[in-house]
Amino acid sequence: MAVGLGLVAHLVSGGVSPGIPVLIALTALLSMCASLLARINLPSWLLLVLCGLAQQVLHLAFDRLSGTFLLGAPAQHQHAATGLQPGQLTATPLVASGHSPDLMLDTHVAAALLTALLVARADISVTRALALLHRTTSGDPHKAHPGTP
Repeated sequence: MAVGLGLVAHLVSGGVSPGIPVLIALTALLSMCASLLARINLPSWLLLVLCGLAQQVLHLAFDRLSGTFLLGAPAQHQHAATGLQPGQLTATPLVASGHSPDLMLDTHVAAALLTALLVARADISVTRALALLHRTTSGDPHKAHPGTP
């Protein structure tokens, strides 16, 4: 869920999607991290911080692994491959290329908030389902249906 929302946030704000193998690897990595934390009862604020951290990691991974970097030129000399002079490289805003840093931040923050909300709601739903299952398997029909006399 976090990878999907992060990818949508990244694409909406002008970023480039990495390849499918990278998305699968990131999904597996975040799923393993989430399964490690699933048994711990986290406070809501910590869940939100972890979702924000996950979105930051996803943004950096999408940005670095999207394949948009130039392989022919070293990192400090990539301006020669783009046709820009060294002074123009820092003066050219990223918005001209369709990539807005402010929009990128806003969409990843929204993805983090939505992920935290969905995780919290899913946790509440699972807790209710387990409580209902426990009541129905206890053998007392009155506990299964609280409104029944």
